[in-house]
Amino acid sequence: MEQQFQGSCHCQKVQFEFQGPLELEVIRCHCSICKMKQNHHVLIDNSKFKLLTSMEELTLYTFNTKQAKHYFCKTCGVQAFFYPRFNPNMIAVTIYCVQLPNNVKLTYVTQGLEQQIKETIQQ
Repeated sequence: MEQQFQGSCHCQKVQFEFQGPLELEVIRCHCSICKMKQNHHVLIDNSKFKLLTSMEELTLYTFNTKQAKHYFCKTCGVQAFFYPRFNPNMIAVTIYCVQLPNNVKLTYVTQGLEQQIKETIQQ
């Protein structure tokens, strides 16, 4: 069963909605930028995500391969969502920017930790 979710940045100038299941898998990503930001996100299919705000309220940040598209609110600086490099058909929504109803179950998984451990061992 799917439900409509609403979300926004801190100042609420960037607002969005998406359709998603009542059981959400929250990814604790350990890539270089997510680790620094402590970004925990859920992956949503592009077709189920709707930005309710003009793109003019956002600023874009890319790095390295320039594949991932990190969008931030120009006013408050919060990244409510981004387009991940590994799957351009998905949107990664920051879970803390979503208004969660009481009946939603969150399951946390860690992504990218294996690579970080390998790099640490090689040093």
